[in-house]
Amino acid sequence: MVSPRPFIALALFAVLLLGAVGCSKKPPVVRQVTVAVLNGTMAPGAGETRKSIAGYWLSARDRYDNGEAGVAAAEALAREFAKAPGVSVFSRTDLRAYMAQKERLLARAYPDLTPEQRLDVLESQSPVDYGRSLNVDYVLATEIAQSRTIHHMAFDWWSSRVELEISLWDVGKERVVWAWEGEDTDMFRSQVGVMEDLAEKACKEAVKYDVFRVLEGYGDTGLPPGSP
Repeated sequence: MVSPRPFIALALFAVLLLGAVGCSKKPPVVRQVTVAVLNGTMAPGAGETRKSIAGYWLSARDRYDNGEAGVAAAEALAREFAKAPGVSVFSRTDLRAYMAQKERLLARAYPDLTPEQRLDVLESQSPVDYGRSLNVDYVLATEIAQSRTIHHMAFDWWSSRVELEISLWDVGKERVVWAWEGEDTDMFRSQVGVMEDLAEKACKEAVKYDVFRVLEGYGDTGLPPGSP
């Protein structure tokens, strides 16, 4: 008599394989779109990199707030959304070159502006304007409310927390067509690791509701509650 164990193991493997497909598991696509992922902006009060120590003895802990988290978040989102069916992510390398050129033009035209002021000017430009200049269909913009790592000094363990909000701009419609908020705290993970987890969740949600309108048989309805 043949043991059923090999067949059970094979079935379990098939289930795990289907579950691992993640963001790319969806019906065939009917069109391709291009998305530019801008560097994330920092919410008021979160844009300064700070290191501080709080507590005493067993409760002593140091805290690191990352004021430059917007770039790391954009990189994580770009990597994840590049896996979505029908979505091509505009090269982050080309985007950095484009933004550097715009900053040089600003420095030439307004030599009195500091680097921080030039960055403020670039971040204040509408995502739709960036989308037109880059000739893409969508622009993904992110605001970081918090990106923090806390290290408990007495017991030598740490945790990272990230809070962010994502907005997807349709360049042709000139408006936000999808928004998503996420937050996560994880022990013994870096801020980048937590950002990657949030990026995966956001991408799965975007694919689930076909916010890019690329999947076969999907109409113009079905967005989650609260979407514009």
